[in-house]
Amino acid sequence: MRYNLHKLSRIGGLLLALSLASFSLQADNFKSARVAVLDWQAALMESKTIQDEFKKADQQLSNEQGRARQLAEEAKGLQDRLQRDGSIMNEDEKRRLSQQLEQKAQEYQFIASRLQKQQQDMRQEIVEKHRPNLEKIVNELIKQHKIDILLDKQAAAFAAPEFDLTQQVADRLNKTK
Repeated sequence: MRYNLHKLSRIGGLLLALSLASFSLQADNFKSARVAVLDWQAALMESKTIQDEFKKADQQLSNEQGRARQLAEEAKGLQDRLQRDGSIMNEDEKRRLSQQLEQKAQEYQFIASRLQKQQQDMRQEIVEKHRPNLEKIVNELIKQHKIDILLDKQAAAFAAPEFDLTQQVADRLNKTK
């Protein structure tokens, strides 16, 4: 089979032209894409309603927090006493004091860990409760600003302040109840 070089070069040229036109259209679309960033967590934390609910959750855990502080203080007192008076104590007293210190430390660890888990769970529940409203506000802003791409602010290496929707979202969250 013989190919005419002249025809092949015209076909190749045509393919090249079509490829460049396609790339040019894609590049134009990319240039016109509207991009914005949003720090979801910061927007939520700016909401007065959510801040108030977090405070209420923390107040519900205040007894546990008080117990954890008390255990920490007791452990510190035992440790100070052991360091201060250890040289004049007999071995039984040192061992007993060390056991008490270890017991307080373990109890503190248990309570602190449980407290942290409870606090995380309560905060997550609050965030989930407000997620539909947050999503509604974000979708409204996407439509309003004709945004094609919304990135998590943490994922963006850089974003000019005018492309950051965080404060707008926070302001709208504060206006809704």
